[in-house]
Amino acid sequence: MEFMFKKYHKFIWKHVHLLNVDDKELDDLHQEGVLMLHKALKTFDDSKNKSFTRYFEMILRRQLYRVKNNIPNYHLYEHTDFCKGATYIEEEPDVISFSSVLEQEIHLLYFLQSRSVSEILRLTGYSKKQIYNTIFRIKEKYKNML
Repeated sequence: MEFMFKKYHKFIWKHVHLLNVDDKELDDLHQEGVLMLHKALKTFDDSKNKSFTRYFEMILRRQLYRVKNNIPNYHLYEHTDFCKGATYIEEEPDVISFSSVLEQEIHLLYFLQSRSVSEILRLTGYSKKQIYNTIFRIKEKYKNML
């Protein structure tokens, strides 16, 4: 087995360098190649009329391309000065002004306490139409805020 690792060492490096990846990834990809050589040695079948080299090359290429495609595509910066001047100012949420006591009650019960229309009807005594119209007006005020 040691003989095979020495024999295919340059073959693995050749295929790793053909991928055009960063230098920091070369060793990882070479290690993947060594693992694929071990896998090829275990799974090679003489009866398929294929040479071991072609079989190993097929396994190696597939795995190397799979690993290359899974390499993250982000860049790490050593210096964080690029975000030094950037600040985020959070805006204060706008406050909705309600024109009537009815709107205040419906806002509290329907939007803040998540009560159903039938519960609001029972608690306040307003008609169903009044409640639905008030909910619609409050929703319109929220839309205008955005």
